[in-house]
Amino acid sequence: MDLSSATTGPPPTAMPTLIPLQRVAARLRVGAALPFNVRDARGGLLLPRGQTVADEAMRERLLAQGVGIDADELREVQTRIDSQRAAVESGFFERWLRLQGRLRTLLGEPAAPDFLKRLRDCAAVIASLAETSPDRLIFSVMRHEHSRHYENYGSAHALHVAGLCALLARRAGWSADRLHNLLGAALSMNLSIVELQGQMAVRGGIPSAAQRRSIERHPEDSVALLRQAGLGFAIDDEEWLTAVAQHHEDESGGGYPHRLQNPSEMAQMLRFVDIFLAKHAGRADRNPVPPQQAARDLYMASAGHPVAAMLIKEMGIFPPGSFVRLACGEMAVVVRRGAHASMPLVCAIATAQGEPLAAPRRRDTAQPEFAITGSLADKAVKVPVEAERLYAAAA
Repeated sequence: MDLSSATTGPPPTAMPTLIPLQRVAARLRVGAALPFNVRDARGGLLLPRGQTVADEAMRERLLAQGVGIDADELREVQTRIDSQRAAVESGFFERWLRLQGRLRTLLGEPAAPDFLKRLRDCAAVIASLAETSPDRLIFSVMRHEHSRHYENYGSAHALHVAGLCALLARRAGWSADRLHNLLGAALSMNLSIVELQGQMAVRGGIPSAAQRRSIERHPEDSVALLRQAGLGFAIDDEEWLTAVAQHHEDESGGGYPHRLQNPSEMAQMLRFVDIFLAKHAGRADRNPVPPQQAARDLYMASAGHPVAAMLIKEMGIFPPGSFVRLACGEMAVVVRRGAHASMPLVCAIATAQGEPLAAPRRRDTAQPEFAITGSLADKAVKVPVEAERLYAAAA
């Protein structure tokens, strides 16, 4: 679309206060409708609210042309979004638990007639939760107790990979269609070994020869199951199928099953998130790795791959769900990422001696007495973490 030739409406009688569009760049999503009117330097209407951002080129032109939005309108939009988000966030953890249960059943039934529809429905829910409640999503992934439910490791891992991939795709500005293909691939990439993943997590140890064969061929076996379920009739399906087929391929040529050196972008995103979460989750014979270390190890092993770097930026230094020590001595849990990576919003849950507080207490880590002095291992905190109470206290 040629923005220079767009019909320009008459300027308003009073010059509005304009906010540069660059300041709200995150709101410009390819394939999504504009949530506000875009105005030229004189305040005249350039693009109306509801206009779709057709492609990345259009998004870049909008950001480069120095256009803006009315400050009063932005406040109205923000108020509406905050209200909608509050309504959604209030039920986040209940929806997340229901989604876990749905996936546990769904991934064990790839031959069901409505398998693909139900899978797409789950992907749509994940996309919605990532859009409205990214910090709660990360919190749920980081605080998931795999050790209590190792037998469900496969379905939980699929949900977690999809959730973090949704956040990375948003950060990268992927279109809605591409996002849903990515989430479909994340949920189905281990379709042929979901049960085996649970068995390996429970028992640990070296896989048997038969288990090793299943693992080595699971990308292609999962693609075969998806094709049997009906995926592949639309052209867009091929990106999903390719990502599943290549999600263990490495650009160095050391991956499997075909040692490709040019795996797709989507496959690489799946691979990096898969590795990060596998490290963080642990299993019966392997302790979980703290998220900061898992992300750092991934970045170093990949020689600074852009996707690994994006993952570190998205999670932050202290991801929601992390335990930290404050300058006052209190033990706290991170509930929301902040404007500065080292200053997230936290809730104190225990005294310096580890005694539980009567109720979680919101702490601003930008204040010297509540500054974060370091991370705490999960085993160092003996206080139960109740997500709903934490986020109620942080509101």
